Amino acid sequence: MKYHFSNGVTLYRKPMNKIYFLKVSPLLLLYAGLLLAAPVVHATTGHANSEIAARYAVAATVAHANTGQANSEIAYGYAAAPPVVTMETFTVRDDAASGTLVGQLTASGTNLQWQLADDETKGAFRLDASGRLYVDNTALLQTNRGKMVSLFVSVSDGLETSNLAEIIVAIHDTYVNIAPTLDAIPDKAICSGNGPDTIQLTGMSAVEPDQTYSLVAIADLPMLDFLQVTNDGQLTYQVKTGINAGTCQVTVMIKDNGGVRNGGQDTRTRSFNITVNGIPSVAISSNKGTVVPKGELLILTASGADNYSWTPAAGLEGETGAAAVTVKPVKTTRYEVVATNNSGCRDTANIEIRVMADFIIRANNVITPNNDGRNDRWVIQSLEDYPENEVIITDRTGRMIFKQKNYSNTWDGKLNGQRLAEGTYYYTFTVFNSITKTTDVAKGYITILGD
Repeated sequence: MKYHFSNGVTLYRKPMNKIYFLKVSPLLLLYAGLLLAAPVVHATTGHANSEIAARYAVAATVAHANTGQANSEIAYGYAAAPPVVTMETFTVRDDAASGTLVGQLTASGTNLQWQLADDETKGAFRLDASGRLYVDNTALLQTNRGKMVSLFVSVSDGLETSNLAEIIVAIHDTYVNIAPTLDAIPDKAICSGNGPDTIQLTGMSAVEPDQTYSLVAIADLPMLDFLQVTNDGQLTYQVKTGINAGTCQVTVMIKDNGGVRNGGQDTRTRSFNITVNGIPSVAISSNKGTVVPKGELLILTASGADNYSWTPAAGLEGETGAAAVTVKPVKTTRYEVVATNNSGCRDTANIEIRVMADFIIRANNVITPNNDGRNDRWVIQSLEDYPENEVIITDRTGRMIFKQKNYSNTWDGKLNGQRLAEGTYYYTFTVFNSITKTTDVAKGYITILGD
């Protein structure tokens, strides 16, 4: 750039865009052919301070106020002023896509060229030369969600470069956790006295692939001995002993580790009922007792439940699923009924019908009446099944040595209080059926041994 006195004296060429200090009397400056305002001259030093911020070659002419002084002297120099970055804070969502404009950086000066010196996020942002700040990596942005991160930038005007300046970016946490999933659990009905029961839960998921979940279960009433659930959905419980009926509600909660910020949900609950039903108490009765003649028809009746199933089918007449069935046994038979109530709980009962043609009693055939507590008396097993009976015992000659109606397992091998001689004796056991008006007789022998 050239400076000329009015008399045509040429000064030195200096760099452009500097501040010049003119030590002259008041001057008039012409800039690009235009008359500039007169510089202000310091009262003591006589310095006229004028800033020429030209970015292109111009002719600046200094015209001394007193054109007659051809020897006027000009002293000049310059002072550098680097750009100053405007301190700002920007905001961006943590889910902003790559290429999203975060903001425009500003600084003093013109023809600015920007540079990103350091990024606390290690790559979430990029800065172009014009000072526009963009999202560059959404994944890194999400890694820093909820933080105030620092970027350090500099700017140059082509001659001077600013100091590093800190730009703050607030990364807003917009993540909303989706509640985990768990399928509905159907109600459960069980019978009292059952052992541990297991339910397989389904549909467990934390939803988001980087999350985990856990399960817990609680009951609203103290009806269970234990209740536990594993993270693979195995729920096991057992009802306390002595609880024959009742209902409790079990609530299962699934919880993930995604949190509840921004209104997110990290839990879901499912509830179901466990109902305990009582077991029926079934009983069987016979209209003709338990000892009948061969071919006799009798009715067996079950009670105490809602549904019945009789076995064996042989000898049954009519439906085997009725409460009362007609039977015609041709031999001693044990009938069984499986009974269930409307809750599905079951019980069983049985009854033995003895056919007189097959009548055999179970009794010990040896007695040793020495009062040692072993085989001291003649004992008939299940004697209560023959409430109307009579026992007669004779010796080899047929002499009756013992007789008793409704025998009670008391004969001790004696006659009139005296021990009988060792040997074989014979019994006749007669059973009377007052319903069928029939009798049945069992015969056998008894051996008396000494000490």
